[in-house]
Amino acid sequence: MPGKSIDNKTVWSVPTTNGKPDYDPSTGEKNPLLEEETVKYGLTATEILKKEYPTIHAGYMAVVEEQLELFSKKHLDYGMHNITAGTSLANEEERSFALTGLWYRMSDKINRWKNLIINNRGVNNEPLSDTFQDICNYAIICQLVEKGQWKK
Repeated sequence: MPGKSIDNKTVWSVPTTNGKPDYDPSTGEKNPLLEEETVKYGLTATEILKKEYPTIHAGYMAVVEEQLELFSKKHLDYGMHNITAGTSLANEEERSFALTGLWYRMSDKINRWKNLIINNRGVNNEPLSDTFQDICNYAIICQLVEKGQWKK
């Protein structure tokens, strides 16, 4: 399965099993999704979406790639501790603290979005699409924190 960069140039090729990559090309680790059960009869929802709604599927995948690149750049700038806030996320209380901080960040972004729409204001700073990207990436970070995956 060829991986594509934002500029749509192939940057890696990964062998697949049942349409899933065999390993992560950046780490060489085996793909844990290969061990998960898939739909036993017929196509997965993603396969159906790709077939019936190819434009939406392609657009979604392009957005996902853009999101990952943006997240990667920002994470390399900020590091781990802007989310952990001096904790190690070792227990529920620390994870809850980190998730609360993420909630505030998302709330700020959602309120900006709401203010621009309700007051019909023109954008003075960053485009609204940047707000959507930030909300999406914060939501993914929340999932990583909740699953105990916000670590090296």
